[in-house]
Amino acid sequence: TNLLIQNGSLLRQRNREGVICSLNDLLGCDKAIPSQPVSWEVPEELGDLYTLYLNSDPAPENLSRLQFLLGINDSTGAAFGEMGDRLLNFTAEEENFVF
Repeated sequence: TNLLIQNGSLLRQRNREGVICSLNDLLGCDKAIPSQPVSWEVPEELGDLYTLYLNSDPAPENLSRLQFLLGINDSTGAAFGEMGDRLLNFTAEEENFVF
């Protein structure tokens, strides 16, 4: 859970390298102690995490396990693969928050 929170934070900071590294850490922890799919308040962020990892050219077994851990079914995973990086626009203008 802590690694997923870290991934969400890195994603919101638009830190691609940090997300990939943290997802690898998540997979490493899962390899040591197998986990069940996670729940996350913002499902779109799970798709973004998966897409980032997918575009990093991971080993197929790692991608498959991450897909399971994030609760992404095969058809959705395939759709993310077809869309590629179009889902993530890290060069977009920063979000403006109103306080």
